[in-house]
Amino acid sequence: MALEPVEPDPRPERPDPRPRSRLTPRVRRDVFVDQAAYRLVRLQSGPDLGELPRIEAEVDEALEMFERHGWRDEPTTYHRDPPAPDGVRVKRRRSGNLRYSSLTWLDQFSPHVGEPGTGRHLARERNAIARAAVLEHRSGDRPWLVCLHGFGMGSPGMDLRVFRALHLYRDLGLNLAFLTLPMHGRRKSGRGAMPEMPGLDVMDTVHGLTQAVWDARQLLAHLRLRTEQPIAVAGLSLGGLVAGVVASVDDVHGALLYVPAVDLPTLMADATAAEASAEAEVGAALVERARPLYGPVSPLRLDVRVPVDHRFIVAGTLDRFARPSSQAVALWRHWDEPGLHWYHGGHVSLFWARGVQDAVDDVLRSWGLAAPLP
Repeated sequence: MALEPVEPDPRPERPDPRPRSRLTPRVRRDVFVDQAAYRLVRLQSGPDLGELPRIEAEVDEALEMFERHGWRDEPTTYHRDPPAPDGVRVKRRRSGNLRYSSLTWLDQFSPHVGEPGTGRHLARERNAIARAAVLEHRSGDRPWLVCLHGFGMGSPGMDLRVFRALHLYRDLGLNLAFLTLPMHGRRKSGRGAMPEMPGLDVMDTVHGLTQAVWDARQLLAHLRLRTEQPIAVAGLSLGGLVAGVVASVDDVHGALLYVPAVDLPTLMADATAAEASAEAEVGAALVERARPLYGPVSPLRLDVRVPVDHRFIVAGTLDRFARPSSQAVALWRHWDEPGLHWYHGGHVSLFWARGVQDAVDDVLRSWGLAAPLP
């Protein structure tokens, strides 16, 4: 199996922090898993080119609106402060041996008045119901970690296991909250197996990610009404993008990002280079033209508010979904070179990579979040 060479850093004057990976049988297997998973995602979530004229018209209209409102130059101002959630409903749930509380509320999110795609976004009724799964200790007030899942996830049964919830809950003594991102899990409209964002439909993606930030901040506000303990955010892949934006528009105790995908236009360009199809090239050109619209939902365009010693990034040296040079390394530099843990493998192999959980545990302890049960 041919492996793509490690891409050079586009700014050679700056040292590349990524270590070289020896192509052992295990590492080759991990890269193969990445490539197979990537092909599966592309097959199930390819663009509908019949929608292209409508998408292009929306992009043109939105670019003019972003310029007029100053969101292009000051992307932080695109985000509005959400109200604390009202009427939160709580139900006890179970997934295998995991017991948790299910929180739901109407998030009241709407795009800005006059934005193209607003009516389509608001028509997704299931998406208007924000959802979170919570593991909370019954005795004592403990620190919180709000976890934001990756693309295609969003079911508590999967998310709690991927983030190793029982370990964080029992061994480190954390309270945990797992938000379901917009258009994922039970918030999907039901069309197709894959979530409706991110994708070629630019405004759907911008609105969905902005809503994710809104919902995460609502969840933070809800938790702050119940505790004075510190609350940090953790994000996986697409959830890493959301966590990075939240850490730039809200005050959180720490930001932990696993294999973050923080630059969607470049991610699309990387996909085009790998796929080399006419459809992919059309999509990549459209997303590149729409790049200014992604500013409010790119941590690379925002100033993070978390202290540098409370920022931490986990990245795979041979990640084929979110290439390190344009994603994790770019964010690491933008974030003033905070803690960075490398594992030798791809995007998917994060879930079984050696040393990752130990590194994360050490970071959570250093942030004062871990409080083991007596």
